[in-house]
Amino acid sequence: MKQRILTALGITAVVLPSFLYGGLPFQLVVFFFILTSLYEMYAVKKDKWPIWLYLMMVVLIIAFALLDLNTLYIGMIILLMTLFMITISFDWFTPFDLSYIYTMMILLTTALRAVFVAVGYGRIELLFILIATYATDTGAYFSGYFFGKHKLNERISPKKTIEGSIGGWLFGFLIGIAYAYFFVDRLPFEFMVLCSAILPIVSQIGDLAFSSIKRYFNIKDFGTIFPAHGGVLDRIDSLLFSLMAFYILVGIML
Repeated sequence: MKQRILTALGITAVVLPSFLYGGLPFQLVVFFFILTSLYEMYAVKKDKWPIWLYLMMVVLIIAFALLDLNTLYIGMIILLMTLFMITISFDWFTPFDLSYIYTMMILLTTALRAVFVAVGYGRIELLFILIATYATDTGAYFSGYFFGKHKLNERISPKKTIEGSIGGWLFGFLIGIAYAYFFVDRLPFEFMVLCSAILPIVSQIGDLAFSSIKRYFNIKDFGTIFPAHGGVLDRIDSLLFSLMAFYILVGIML
């Protein structure tokens, strides 16, 4: 637990100042996390996939983040057709590989675009998503550690408990509302209450979703860059889903 807490504090010490300062430091941190996530996604089969596949994804993820929605839709169709062509042309690229890469590209693209949407309101609003997400993660960890008795989904994540999930939601919800009340002034408070209620649920779904991927590939973590936390994907799996949820809520409600 000590190593986990120290690593979390170290990540915060690097990420938080860049978010508050903005500009180039903020952009570098965002693209570091996205591009490293892409590599970790690629690395699960790097012994079978050529490096040009990863480089193609890097170029596309940057392009997809900058395109307007109509052009993005065309780009996603072209990507799908390209992946099918790779499947047809090479025996090392299976239909499952196609589904895996396409799904992860959609997920990371949406998350990156959600960052830009949130920053459009202000970095304080983006910080709300991080705080609500990691308050949920922290609340779930300690609630499960001290009170966990009933397994949440033993098939996917044997250590997670129902008590931890409930505690995580409650902590994320309360911290999210408190942060929104005192610091967020560019978005309606009612909207922030809704986000505070939904993001802790969605973030836990994201955690379980990536746990299922790791179980499928029979790996403990996506990487080792963060001691006691694993790789970048292990650290931002729940955040990616929170960003997608925020992107949807903004599109529906505002």
